Amino acid sequence: MALPIPSGRRTGVVLALAAATVLIGSAPAGAEPANPSTPRGYPQAVDDVLGPQDPGFWNPDVPGTRVLTPVEPGVRVYCANRFEPTPGCSTLDMRDFSSPQRPLVFVDVPVIGWPPLRVWTDVLPRLDEGSLGQLMERFFAR
Repeated sequence: MALPIPSGRRTGVVLALAAATVLIGSAPAGAEPANPSTPRGYPQAVDDVLGPQDPGFWNPDVPGTRVLTPVEPGVRVYCANRFEPTPGCSTLDMRDFSSPQRPLVFVDVPVIGWPPLRVWTDVLPRLDEGSLGQLMERFFAR
């Protein structure tokens, strides 16, 4: 008994579906899934923080996130990623997880012949740091 041969149109559709399934569904053996990229604007820890004590702080040739407020050890700076220039940064104390993130504001400092330097600082000064801390200790001795 001879097998029936389908019409040319049905054969073409079946072959096209089979080829698409093989091409789309197959992956190389041992291939790992691609890492999804971090969404644009997502806060991401930055490691290139420059403080005023760093020699390259005011040098526009030196890349980095310039933070005028002192960043203590254990405090991380987080900035919105994949924007140029960066629209927002904050600090988070990794030693005390009950402390909230402190937002930073920026000032664009003009530089002759270069784009302005974006310098970040605390919105509100901390009353227990620097010269304000010394002043507070005088008035409110512990």
